[in-house]
Amino acid sequence: MKHKKVKGRMKVLKVYPYRDHLIYIRMIGKDYFEYLLFHDGQLYSSYIIILPEEGKKKLTKAQINGCIEIVSAGAEATINALMGVELSDEDKEKVALFEKHRKEVEI
Repeated sequence: MKHKKVKGRMKVLKVYPYRDHLIYIRMIGKDYFEYLLFHDGQLYSSYIIILPEEGKKKLTKAQINGCIEIVSAGAEATINALMGVELSDEDKEKVALFEKHRKEVEI
């Protein structure tokens, strides 16, 4: 049985395993990016909003790929924190980038 593709406001951009967890990266609308993951029966999620450049109506594919990387870093950091894994310097930089964008959204 094949699944149907349904067009709508939400699109799953990436699903991948990380430390025995599945991470779902979604785009809702044109500028809202979030991750979802399950750990010990709990759902964890966070998001960022990235707006197109001034004068543009939508993000480019390269910008969307960049958003996927930023949100993925946040999801992986969440899993690492939940599992008590010490972050490498590279992972700390990724988390800082994610948090920077998330804080810009909340202002």
